[in-house]
Amino acid sequence: MKNIISVVIPVLALAVTALSALLYKIFLKTDVKVFGGPPGKDELRWMKDTVHKELYMAARDGCFLHGVSFENGSRNWVILVHGYDSNSKGMLYYAREFYSKGFNALVIDQRGYGLSSGNETSMGHLEKYDIADWADKLAAEKNADNIILLGVSMGAATVMLASAERLPAQVRAVIEDCGYTSVKSEFEYNFRNTLNLPPYPFLWICDIIARIRNGWSIMKDGNCVEAVRAANVPILFIHGSKDTFVPFAMQKKLYDACGRDDKEMLVIEGAEHTMSCVIDPVLYWDTVFGFIDKHLK
Repeated sequence: MKNIISVVIPVLALAVTALSALLYKIFLKTDVKVFGGPPGKDELRWMKDTVHKELYMAARDGCFLHGVSFENGSRNWVILVHGYDSNSKGMLYYAREFYSKGFNALVIDQRGYGLSSGNETSMGHLEKYDIADWADKLAAEKNADNIILLGVSMGAATVMLASAERLPAQVRAVIEDCGYTSVKSEFEYNFRNTLNLPPYPFLWICDIIARIRNGWSIMKDGNCVEAVRAANVPILFIHGSKDTFVPFAMQKKLYDACGRDDKEMLVIEGAEHTMSCVIDPVLYWDTVFGFIDKHLK
């Protein structure tokens, strides 16, 4: 019996470790595609027909970052932050809408995506510093008077995390669309509901890998609840009631945690993940621009 146990336990430990490494690769290596799709033809046509510029920036840790700006002479800007398994082109729909309302729009490639360097994501933890630096760049180089941050899904988590960082005074508001409460809680949820796996011990091992490879913790970093509790700017929380990828219940937790009196919340009934602006575009955009108008200087 002891001989059997002495063989089985190491084999199980090796199997769990190997599966954890595979899960880490699937979910955090950005060259492995799991979800998402290309932008629509209308958005690509709009980009082709609209004057735009390539922008580049070095992150604080040396990561090479890329973005595309659509400028129409305004001093109002929006920084648009894509979600998981996407890139700057995934935000062209939003850029077109803001551009039509007189805003300049900057769509960025988060690190590891598009033309930005890197091959892994930290789900918003390291990326929050990149957003603050993009905002600094617009304030310093583009003479921006007003800057809005809008992110979808993982991008929503990124802008929420950025809301608690040192931001230039020109950043007036954050709009988060279907963001998660924390990296840890999002992985726990999707391990159970997408993979039908218990989160642990797999997440513990993935956390060790993340700490060794990139110096961040899945278990401790990327906590959006803590970030919005200390937010430096107003936040609009948007979520679809039928979202099962980032569960709808997370919106209320984030809204309740936010320490600001000027926060707002929008629920789009019947919308699945990232589909709020499609299911009810009139309510979505009326709310977004109504919220922004309250905070422009």
